[in-house]
Amino acid sequence: MVFDPALYERQRRNLQQQFAGQSALNAYQKYLQQTQAQRGIQQIEEAPFGAAREVPRLTSSYGQRGLTGMGVKSGVYNRALGEYGQQQARRMSYAQQDLADLLRGYQLREAQYQQQYETGLADLEADKARQIAQDAAELLNLR
Repeated sequence: MVFDPALYERQRRNLQQQFAGQSALNAYQKYLQQTQAQRGIQQIEEAPFGAAREVPRLTSSYGQRGLTGMGVKSGVYNRALGEYGQQQARRMSYAQQDLADLLRGYQLREAQYQQQYETGLADLEADKARQIAQDAAELLNLR
């Protein structure tokens, strides 16, 4: 067989196209998931005083029962506010950790695609060198 550089160039272009497609899809999926996770984090941040108004509802419910107000220091009220703060911090921590884990997964996938691409190129170069060596040996045998 005679060495044909066009064959190897076509294989190289196919590897590049495959890598580009995988990388683009991975980046788009990462963007979508990151946007969705950030919306969840934003909802957690806005819950106390945003549309959900969790803190005003909590404080007014204790005020209606006479457990808070002018000159009143209720341990039950203080404990409820403390527990609410802890729950809010825990939910935010979990949401941020989930986002970090999600992004780490996409980074790993991108690294895997890059490694596959580089391995494919190395294999292609090895095949090319092997074909050149084989053609050279055949030419030497013809003499």
